[in-house]
Amino acid sequence: MTNAGHVPLLFSFRGIRFLQVIVAVAAGAMAIAGVIVLKSYIDEGGIGQLLMGILFGVLFLWMFGMALRLPTSFIAISQERMRLRYGGFVDTIVETRDVAGARLVPGPWWRGLGVRTGLGGGVALVAAWGTAAELTLKEPIRIWIIPRLWRVKATRVVVSVRNPQKLVDRFGPVKAEPQKSAAASSKRKRR
Repeated sequence: MTNAGHVPLLFSFRGIRFLQVIVAVAAGAMAIAGVIVLKSYIDEGGIGQLLMGILFGVLFLWMFGMALRLPTSFIAISQERMRLRYGGFVDTIVETRDVAGARLVPGPWWRGLGVRTGLGGGVALVAAWGTAAELTLKEPIRIWIIPRLWRVKATRVVVSVRNPQKLVDRFGPVKAEPQKSAAASSKRKRR
């Protein structure tokens, strides 16, 4: 039972169907490439062609699975918890008290779509260009950049959700921690 004042919020990702089509087309390209390379292997032999065919097959299966999972991406926020799900890259629950705040950030086309990282504790889960929301977390979460091969710990997560302003309003701006600010200013005085 939910209190009337504590209605859970559900955010879907903007442009997720477009990203799904892109991933499905790429999966089809991997399938075609795999068939061509395997046909070449059958005609001419060679272990390199067999290995390439297997690689294309694995990439096809991964991309096809990703295309099926992308539409299930969302952010659901209740009073106590937030669930973040994006394809097969992240599906985690964060306590809302562990969200330090949020802000609007631009999402230019040249940064691309999908999952990306700058490695400095930031990850973007983007399915559409335009304004996005950046969540700052007190405790890092694990996000797969390449599922089952490479993951990073993120304290800043950019999400291209519908109505990012409502997400920012829910958490408010990031508050600076006084301890870190005092320590940083004392370090500056010593230099």
